[in-house]
Amino acid sequence: MKTIFASVFLIVLMFISLAPSTSFSQTADTVVVSALPPGNLNNFINSDTTAAGVVKPNTVFLLKPTGALDTVYWLTAPISPKGSVRIVGDLNPVTGHPPVVAPSIAADNSSIGNFFSPQGNDTLELKRIYFLGTRTDSISFTGRFAAPSGDYNVFIFDHCVLENISGAGTPNLFDTWNHDHNSFYVTNCEFRNNQDDNPGNPGFAWVDPGTYPCDTAIFRNNTFYLTGGYVLGSAGYGCSYLDFEHNTMFFTGQGGAFDLYQMTNAIIKNNIFFSVSSAAYPASWYNNVPGSWGSAVIPIDSLRSVAAAPYNMKEADRHITIINNAYFWPQQTVNNWLQLNSAGISGITPLRPPDFINTQPGMLTNKTSWPYINVTNNDSVDPGFNSVLVQTAGSKMAVFVDTLWHNNQSGLGIRPYVYPLFDPPTWDGVSANWLSTQGYPVPENLRYSNTALQTAGTDGKALGDLNWFPEQLTTAVPKALNAVPAKFNLSQNYPNPFNPTTMIKYSIPQSSFVTLKIYNLLGQEVATLVNKEQASGNYTVNFDASKLASGIYMYRVQSGSFSLTKKMVLLK
Repeated sequence: MKTIFASVFLIVLMFISLAPSTSFSQTADTVVVSALPPGNLNNFINSDTTAAGVVKPNTVFLLKPTGALDTVYWLTAPISPKGSVRIVGDLNPVTGHPPVVAPSIAADNSSIGNFFSPQGNDTLELKRIYFLGTRTDSISFTGRFAAPSGDYNVFIFDHCVLENISGAGTPNLFDTWNHDHNSFYVTNCEFRNNQDDNPGNPGFAWVDPGTYPCDTAIFRNNTFYLTGGYVLGSAGYGCSYLDFEHNTMFFTGQGGAFDLYQMTNAIIKNNIFFSVSSAAYPASWYNNVPGSWGSAVIPIDSLRSVAAAPYNMKEADRHITIINNAYFWPQQTVNNWLQLNSAGISGITPLRPPDFINTQPGMLTNKTSWPYINVTNNDSVDPGFNSVLVQTAGSKMAVFVDTLWHNNQSGLGIRPYVYPLFDPPTWDGVSANWLSTQGYPVPENLRYSNTALQTAGTDGKALGDLNWFPEQLTTAVPKALNAVPAKFNLSQNYPNPFNPTTMIKYSIPQSSFVTLKIYNLLGQEVATLVNKEQASGNYTVNFDASKLASGIYMYRVQSGSFSLTKKMVLLK
């Protein structure tokens, strides 16, 4: 019997080892781009194209540190070739910081108009990069992050930071106005200090007035820190499908989380909305009616513009779930509203009537009017953020609003930034182990103290961005940032035998598309633990086999052309 078992095991092992490589992505052509001279990044990407001016298919532009110092890529022009653009940054092995992309200063003192100008029908994929809008002379960048010139744009961002990019005109990071069928897939990113002199409606993206301006918007594990306003906005039918889960909004300017009054399909759960609309306009400027700016964290209105052709939607067509979210306005924000409504912080009588909103009605405008919307377990609860950070942010927001009121809606350049990183970043106050404690290489830490909210999600996890609770993240993260592995390696799982969880460690010497899969003895895939692009580094993945039967299993990691397979034993 033992001989038969050993023979079967060897046959299966050979089958797995010799099985052809399969993945959801073709083998990428990685091109390393150096940071110097200024403009090298945009010049290189814009020119590394086919004869038709299209980016070569399946190309990955890698931003790789060249020494102990952090690397800054100075843009002298927007990155704007035809075709899909995929840029991945490697963390600096000494400091652990990502590469920085920032605007250069031309001879005439001008800067780039946009960071990216997609041509349409393309994908812009960015990973592990810090985009900074502050120039070396401390002047804020006034362009947009991305302004496409066509339709069917797909934006995929992961582990990026976008700071001090205020935009011009309608200062949204993404100007997709008049372009249809945009899609956003945003994970593990922080959008910080993106403000304008006037909080008219600066936000992540405005997706109107196309017929179908936004097909899909998925935001998971992101932080919006002192931003100008809502995440997505539209005057009409804005987004066909919205999935907004485990995000943290910490002090925003005008409006609630979204300006999508007529959304029809959405899942909004496990988020924290802290002091949103903390610098909103006075109530008389938009009447504070249901479905208007400032009327709620998530304003909802009747399906006016989508009741006719080509949509022909009815209230019963709505499928919206808004559950297990926390929203809160700290007392300081309420006090600031009251003070601004009286004499103003500077002691001068406000130019506008004292009708500034001094409280918010709640999570939704009026849920009884829309019975097909599921709104449950949304509580006004203080998460318990760092009190000094809350005090500082609240004070800066109050001064900003007071300046607006006394200067005809102009902030005079007084933007409520907290802990800005200047250009090039100094990283002052950033913990050396930021990846495992803060989630992002930024000075602030939005890990909160309310223990009840730390398990209040529909998944039993903390509300808000889980990057502030890295122990609750299920994705693999680099554990050793101070050393680049010399070779590809797969360690024996520990413990082994195990019941029902075990740890699998592996190392990859260079960035590549990585898969980590589990097989039974018949060669059948029973689990996929990793299936994505990863930077060089050492990784640890937890495997939960509680749904599998006892027995011998094989685990196989593949990185580019390399693959290794080992066995594990599950004993229940």
